[in-house]
Amino acid sequence: MRRWRAIAAIALPLAAGIGGIGGLAVANSNAGEHASLGPYSDAVLSATDAASGITLSVEPNGTVLSAERAGKPLWAVDIIEAAGKPSTGFPVIRLVETNKPGFATVVVGKSRTVEVDLSTGAVHVLGED
Repeated sequence: MRRWRAIAAIALPLAAGIGGIGGLAVANSNAGEHASLGPYSDAVLSATDAASGITLSVEPNGTVLSAERAGKPLWAVDIIEAAGKPSTGFPVIRLVETNKPGFATVVVGKSRTVEVDLSTGAVHVLGED
């Protein structure tokens, strides 16, 4: 009976978004938030290209990048599926930038860098440290 109580004491807090560390229950402040914010609290999850008016946003699952212009969806692409999982870091988008005309730079995990065509959503892996 004690064994089942111990299992329940661990399982129930985990199911509620609370983690157990060293016998202490620790609240997970990112439970229910954006998937990229758990591992990368400083993640940049949206960017707007001034020239084209296209706004890029990372979906809450942390892997899908979507584009819209004037409130109308243009495309959406699962960056992890298209570019593969990073060899280091968590498999979520942590940075979106529009610093090259017509393209966005996206960083996945620790350092996998991906270029995305703003007009089509085509993905090209640039490399990884």
